[in-house]
Amino acid sequence: MARVRYPKRDEYPDAYLAAYDRMLRERGDPPLHIFAALANIPNLLDPLLTFTREMREGAVIERRLRELAIMTVALVTGATYEFNHHWNSALEAGLRREQLEQLADAETSDAFDERERAIVRYAREATVSLNVSDETWFALRRHFSARESMDVVMAVAWYNAVARMLLPLEIELEDWYERH
Repeated sequence: MARVRYPKRDEYPDAYLAAYDRMLRERGDPPLHIFAALANIPNLLDPLLTFTREMREGAVIERRLRELAIMTVALVTGATYEFNHHWNSALEAGLRREQLEQLADAETSDAFDERERAIVRYAREATVSLNVSDETWFALRRHFSARESMDVVMAVAWYNAVARMLLPLEIELEDWYERH
């Protein structure tokens, strides 16, 4: 059970109801538990919705590669909530089930090409040590433009932040969620 309540609409502060309604509209009704937990900070809900939407919709890197970075962060941090939710998104974006199943062994698995390995390597290093080696950074840049690389940097940073919310708050998977 989560360490915070998931506020309901009828108990939400009037000044922030528009943000709550936006959350329901954009993120689903009922809301995902992570967003419901973040709703405990009413003044940040609307800016967080804007930030996450823009990060997702404004990215120039291929969606499947962005999802690969997110799945790597979820795997490395042990954020099973995020791993499960992004499993479906990753498949929809074009990652293969084989890749998701072999993600822990991406460096040696034939399921990944060098571009994909560069993303996994970056996401793993940035998550585990916060720093990345020159070799890892230059491999990322060899395959991706500065803007695409920054999309990876931001996705990895944000989903590390998400993991650092999910785990301490013990956010549980929704009863209705089904992984494909």
